[in-house]
Amino acid sequence: MTSEAAKTQDAATRVVAVCDVISDIVSAGEEKFLANVQTQWAAQMGLIRIGEAVSKIPLPVRERFPAQPWRAIIDMRNFAAHQYDDLNQHRVWRTIVSDVPALRTYLIDTVIPGVDT
Repeated sequence: MTSEAAKTQDAATRVVAVCDVISDIVSAGEEKFLANVQTQWAAQMGLIRIGEAVSKIPLPVRERFPAQPWRAIIDMRNFAAHQYDDLNQHRVWRTIVSDVPALRTYLIDTVIPGVDT
């Protein structure tokens, strides 16, 4: 396995693990999410971790898998990390309910098996 492939596999595997944690947050439901600041902060940290891991996937690899908005994922990380007071929790909820599971599936089905391509 090349260094690029190893970095990609490591980063993608870390993202999948965070997605699994976020799945637990989602399972409690939107009402509980919106009512609990600790849960909101945990979800935000998950988005930060996802964005950080995605940024570790080498750019040439991300370019080979254009079906994901890699830049937007990294930008969400930056927003959550630096402008957290401006985060709309309804937007965070939509992200963790829709985008995070889709990213997880995409990584498992496309990126991880395709690392050596």
